[in-house]
Amino acid sequence: MLCWHNKGNLYVPTSNMKNTLLFYGVIVLLAAWLVACRNTEGVPTAVPTIALPDSTAGTAVSPNPENNSAANTPVVIPTDTAVPPTPTPTEPLAARVNGQPVYLAAYERELARYEQAANQLGANPEGSYQTVVLNALIEQALIEQAAAAQGITVSPEQVAQEIESLRSEGDFDNWLVSNLYTLEEFQEAVRRGLLAEQMIAIATAQVPQTAEQIHTRYLHVADINQANELLLRAQGGDDFAFLADQFSLEPGNGGDMGWFARGALTIPELEEPAFALQNPGDLTAVLTVTGSDGVPTYYILQLIERDAARPLTTDMRAQLLQAALAEWLAGLWENATIERFVDTGSS
Repeated sequence: MLCWHNKGNLYVPTSNMKNTLLFYGVIVLLAAWLVACRNTEGVPTAVPTIALPDSTAGTAVSPNPENNSAANTPVVIPTDTAVPPTPTPTEPLAARVNGQPVYLAAYERELARYEQAANQLGANPEGSYQTVVLNALIEQALIEQAAAAQGITVSPEQVAQEIESLRSEGDFDNWLVSNLYTLEEFQEAVRRGLLAEQMIAIATAQVPQTAEQIHTRYLHVADINQANELLLRAQGGDDFAFLADQFSLEPGNGGDMGWFARGALTIPELEEPAFALQNPGDLTAVLTVTGSDGVPTYYILQLIERDAARPLTTDMRAQLLQAALAEWLAGLWENATIERFVDTGSS
């Protein structure tokens, strides 16, 4: 999810690609390259039949009158063993989601769109993008099942209205062709996108417009002895902003982190000590944070001000919306029975 941090790697936008559906882009993604599988039915094999006479004639009559007494006798074809029924062909599957099929043809179609989009951007697909595509189709099935459980639907009129608005924006038919869509496929993509839009609104309905927020400064050094010395100086009345500019590994702006809500910091170890500060000027103890390289560094935070119900900025609220969406989607995955039938090259 999006996080925010400052010049000291605490408070600028970053992204976690584990969740491919950003809140503001989810509908576009669903409708553009993560369309759901086509609900095509397997075509049954035609069973040969014996032509019967016209029903108005009653039964077949032999041209030989001597045989007419047997005209009403059913014809029995002798056989040594019972003839097994012709099996109905099954369309190959890429996955099954709570019993709902995700067809292999749909997966391959989406894979082609993904690869084409990457090539058009001048970047060859990397990593296990096949898994990304399959997971997106599985997630769409989960969203549709959740919508069905709540009676959420999209009417053909809504789909038609959406497509009509797209037609007015450019050469829609050529766009379909160049992006490997038939009209029917794109109508289905739009339907599922509109369905997902409604479900996302429900899943994120409790995200507030305001939240408890604090405004802090920070010091960040690599030596524990230096950190302890700087804490003593700050406790003794030395200006914290001056100390941050002089000694922090990320000098500048007095270590100002700005306002932030819970869940916004990229270093979660700092959150609780920061929110425990109550009065302007309060200081945390020296906080030890071990990086992914196994090397510890040391932080000190100072509270500037706090607000119990400060309006969220657009970016902060987007972060909370995305977090709520990710939590809802995780719940769908955890409670689902998912079978995969294709090798996507990912363990």
